[in-house]
Amino acid sequence: MKRRNFMNLIGPASAGSFLMPTLLSFKPSIKENSKPLRFGIVADVHKDLMPDADARLEKFISKAIDRQVDFIIQMGDFCMADPRNQEFLKIWETFKGPKYHVLGNHDMDRNSKQEMLDFWGMPKTYYSFDFNNYHFIVLDANFLYQDGKFIDYEKSNFYVNSDYRTYINNEQIEWFKADLEATQLPTIVFSHQSLWHYQWGVKNRLTLQKIMEVHKEKIICCMNGHNHLDFHHHQNGIDYVEINSMSYQWMEDKYKNTERYPKEMYEQYKWLPNMATYKDPLYAFADMQPDGTLAIEGVKSEWTAPSPYDDGLPKGVYGNEYSAKISDYTLRF
Repeated sequence: MKRRNFMNLIGPASAGSFLMPTLLSFKPSIKENSKPLRFGIVADVHKDLMPDADARLEKFISKAIDRQVDFIIQMGDFCMADPRNQEFLKIWETFKGPKYHVLGNHDMDRNSKQEMLDFWGMPKTYYSFDFNNYHFIVLDANFLYQDGKFIDYEKSNFYVNSDYRTYINNEQIEWFKADLEATQLPTIVFSHQSLWHYQWGVKNRLTLQKIMEVHKEKIICCMNGHNHLDFHHHQNGIDYVEINSMSYQWMEDKYKNTERYPKEMYEQYKWLPNMATYKDPLYAFADMQPDGTLAIEGVKSEWTAPSPYDDGLPKGVYGNEYSAKISDYTLRF
């Protein structure tokens, strides 16, 4: 397999932005006569926590319509199955093209998976689809593994020892292996939780990684949300792209702040002190071209003042750096 190094292209951002090099992999195209494909991506909107979630989603949908993208996908932690969220879903539905969902862990804070499927109109918790000679796989990593059994997340049952959380069940792994073997199309794998992250990733991710590495000539990249990070990682021929939250970064109690919003908002939204929010909604657009190019264009914003670093948050270690942006990448496949 041939590889090339090329630059991570950072688009226009706030004052002081600059170009940063990132090494991404080159993979040969495995499908000729493919058509261009454009889709919109959003992760971790957190409607039930974020005061202006509706306005943030509206901006993304408006941009997606203006760009005439082929489909949109949300990467989990979207909204709970609460009747009060029907208006939020109506905003999502104003995009008339295909719309895809990924289950996030917090989507089951109050609901079962089946209730979420019914509320969103999502056919299954994991599935795949083809679009313009490309293949897409959506995974569900919302399982506990305890006493040798996989247990679906349901109504906050996953707030237990973290060692038991964030697994993909064996049945799904077998399905994933068979689905990847069957396709001859370049493939993107979507999951809410990361398939690479060493701290917050899927616990049995090595099994998934080994399956993908056997078929790495098919894998364009893996995309995930969950971590509220903007990051890229390359490992054993596979590119993993972290899609930042649309809304905020979670802060530990010692970094809580009640100066970003009016007092009454903190009274209404109990977790808002723990949320270092982004001034603008973050989202990304992916552009796939027949020459084997995937360009990801992300939104760059800034922290709603004060930033978490103003509140004393130390800079994160590799793979855990917090920022108010989604970077631009160009991948070849």
